[in-house]
Amino acid sequence: MNATVTKLPQPEAFWLARDALAHVLEYSRSRRAGPWSVLIVVLARLIAALEPNIMLPPKPGAAVSLNFFAALVGPSGAGKGVSMGTARDSVRIVDHNGRPIDIDEFPLGSGEGISRTYRPAGTDDNEPNPRTRALFDAPEVDTLAALGARQGATLMPELRKLFIGEQLGFNNGTKATRSILSAHSYRASLTIGVQPMKAGPLLHDADGGTPQRFVFMPVHDPDAPDAAPQTPQPWTVKLPRFGSGTAHLEVPDEARAAMDAHRLATLRGEQVDPLDGHRMLTRLKVAAALMVLDGRSVIDAEDWHLAGTIMRVSDRTRTGIEATLAERVREANRARAQADGERAAIVEDHKYEGDVRRAREGVLRYLTRRGRTPIRELAKSLRSDVRPHLELVLSDLIESGMIREIAIEERRFYELDKVA
Repeated sequence: MNATVTKLPQPEAFWLARDALAHVLEYSRSRRAGPWSVLIVVLARLIAALEPNIMLPPKPGAAVSLNFFAALVGPSGAGKGVSMGTARDSVRIVDHNGRPIDIDEFPLGSGEGISRTYRPAGTDDNEPNPRTRALFDAPEVDTLAALGARQGATLMPELRKLFIGEQLGFNNGTKATRSILSAHSYRASLTIGVQPMKAGPLLHDADGGTPQRFVFMPVHDPDAPDAAPQTPQPWTVKLPRFGSGTAHLEVPDEARAAMDAHRLATLRGEQVDPLDGHRMLTRLKVAAALMVLDGRSVIDAEDWHLAGTIMRVSDRTRTGIEATLAERVREANRARAQADGERAAIVEDHKYEGDVRRAREGVLRYLTRRGRTPIRELAKSLRSDVRPHLELVLSDLIESGMIREIAIEERRFYELDKVA
């Protein structure tokens, strides 16, 4: 049994793990762009460069598309556009013959518009898709929210199917309006800019599993050097030759075992979050993109572990969004209470803060008594009314250096940080 101690962030070990990652870091800092956000756009572009016949294997369940969703998180003007441009310039993508690959980029529109991107109006039913690959972009998350909020809108359900590679479109009566897009006949990556204060519609679709399909990356770089380094030459990624038939990527045993164990627990009705399956699938897609960045055609254990680091950064970034939204709710409650002369909102705010405090005290008390503890046992040790605050409390305690997270065979454990 191998145990690895994780105290986030740990940028040096990650960025120095591979030459391509070190290049992304150096190029990002030369352009004054956030390296995490640049990296995730690079990975999204690499996935968008692959043809749709390249898929993840059908274990567990059916074969799954590599289609990839990335969210770039930061306030307005913080650098989402800079990250996008830096990603385009930093990595040059060529096919197995060395010919440059163009990636068609489109603004995100309606659910119907997604299928039309690949099969324009008037395409004969028996014709192949005139376009097989595309990168969609929504510069602001409120654009996504507005499109999804329209009466009769189909965007959010279509995005969930897009991520898996399922059939898209609508079987209308005439060829001019019919837009059926066959499963696994298209490749898509999606990037969106997320201002934390406006991210509610995206995060509130959690019951449908939409947030778990995104990788959330910050656009900031707290460790940016005072003097920007010289911009290096672009890194060239040569795509492997996969052929034209269906190609199922090889997956490391560790990843396969973790996903199978989660699926088995869900199948048996055990107390696991079924949406965690989406998160592991997202992690596997990140691993596949790292594989491509490294110029290989087989996902290995290092890809899976590096993807785990990216997903932990994503989790912390998403937790920060949730904290921002919670603070916004508290501020609105205070304003409403003052305007209306009512104190109910303030009482509720005090209750929230008290619940967070009790959850924090409960975690520290339990870890003091028991030592290293899996997250499931920590959750069971808390009262049900404060249990929803566990992830936020753990994040804050790790950030403050009071506890540390330990990963053992894909399970999360926590213990007091004796160094602190």
